Amino acid sequence: MGAITGTASVLGIKSYFQFRHELRSAEYRVKAISKTIDTYSGQVVYGTQGEGSPVLVIHGAGGGFDQALFTARMFGEGFQWIAPSRFGYLGTKLPEDASPEIQADMFVDLMDALNLERIPIIGISAGGPSAMQFAYRHPERCAGLVMISAISRAIVDVASNPDVMEYLVDVLLSNDWLIWLGMKLAIHKIIPPPGVPRRVISTLDEQDNLWLQRLLTYVLPVHPRRDGLVNDFSQIYKLDIFPRDQISCPALIIHAQDDPLVSIKHGRFSAEIIPNARMVEFTSGGHLLLGQHKLVKAEVESFLHRVIQDFT
Repeated sequence: MGAITGTASVLGIKSYFQFRHELRSAEYRVKAISKTIDTYSGQVVYGTQGEGSPVLVIHGAGGGFDQALFTARMFGEGFQWIAPSRFGYLGTKLPEDASPEIQADMFVDLMDALNLERIPIIGISAGGPSAMQFAYRHPERCAGLVMISAISRAIVDVASNPDVMEYLVDVLLSNDWLIWLGMKLAIHKIIPPPGVPRRVISTLDEQDNLWLQRLLTYVLPVHPRRDGLVNDFSQIYKLDIFPRDQISCPALIIHAQDDPLVSIKHGRFSAEIIPNARMVEFTSGGHLLLGQHKLVKAEVESFLHRVIQDFT
């Protein structure tokens, strides 16, 4: 028994030091690639990547500009990805009103500060509502809209259970170590990553496995993403029904039928209410569209080149 206890203690200490090392590495990564700019909405933290025509990339819940830039690599080449941290994420402060509408206005203020007149926008997951509002509220600034596994209307199932929210806020979101542990368990396939069906995990090739492992490292550091994630929970459970036929720009909607986090109904709803929308449905891939990245790249790359060419 003593030997078992001793071994467990050694493994615990080793795991802790590994956690501290990876947390410091993540903090350094964020600091090294972040930029801060003054806008009419206040200071916005953002990142850029690539060369070519500029495209806004809006991250999902628990993300930040760093996660958006990593995800953007599967969307194509020949673009400059501009990824703002939404309100409450990685240094972009959370205002009193952090609704999708106000976040969309912040994107315009960022564009003004960067001297950008009109560009496409990609909304990923919980970045969907603010991307839609950008296209709706500022049609003269939006060249095209892409929705990737994106929320388009209120999610009410978890909202009816306040215990879920309390658990996330009080336990998970305040503890980098717990998130790191969950990430490691997911990487080693002991538990499935959020939004990824088990049957999808078993079919992944080496390239998709490596992509997933790298994506999971972008949950750290957790603490500077906490306020934004809490706000996202608050906002996505009270979204108003988006008005029909009010987005005039071309749109591309991509969603998987087996997405367990954001139902395919959200993608279909977006395609239904946006007149110039093309809907691409995959039968599998989950929330992260695993196994479909080559097809996603082809669709997004083609769409972006087309809409950029149309307004230049």
